[in-house]
Amino acid sequence: MINNVSALAEVVQGMLSSWMQNNQVKSGLALYYWPKVIGEQLVTKTEAVRVSNGILWIKTPDPTLAYNLTFFKKEIIKKYQRYLGRKLIHDLRVTVGALSLVHDSSKTGKNSKGLLSASPLPPAFAQEVEQISDPELRTVFLRFYHRHQMMKNEMEEEKIR
Repeated sequence: MINNVSALAEVVQGMLSSWMQNNQVKSGLALYYWPKVIGEQLVTKTEAVRVSNGILWIKTPDPTLAYNLTFFKKEIIKKYQRYLGRKLIHDLRVTVGALSLVHDSSKTGKNSKGLLSASPLPPAFAQEVEQISDPELRTVFLRFYHRHQMMKNEMEEEKIR
């Protein structure tokens, strides 16, 4: 009997292509790419909150900035389409409200305290996160976790209303 053995590269490519089919993953990537899309000047003044039905929701505490961002809607969408393909984001909504994250000073050059402790990590989970040796990867993962918790809490609040 002959065993079909696939090259590791083929297995990884197949796994990644099926993984990228998942819209939740792409939505998470949209939030991750926000600092690259918006640029250094505005990353501390804005936050990508969620992607819902192809609409990227952005939050800023400044009403004037919210208004001005609407003029750059097409450019922002085009940048996202370069990163994530044409089908994920087709519209942008900007809301005014407090930002939930404080941005990393190593990337912005501003004084900062890192992440807000919106939700503490479960002890077992915290131990696993501490084992991530790359500090930048650990920070990105923690941001993703806290954003996920924030979005989950917002969805639960919406259900209650």
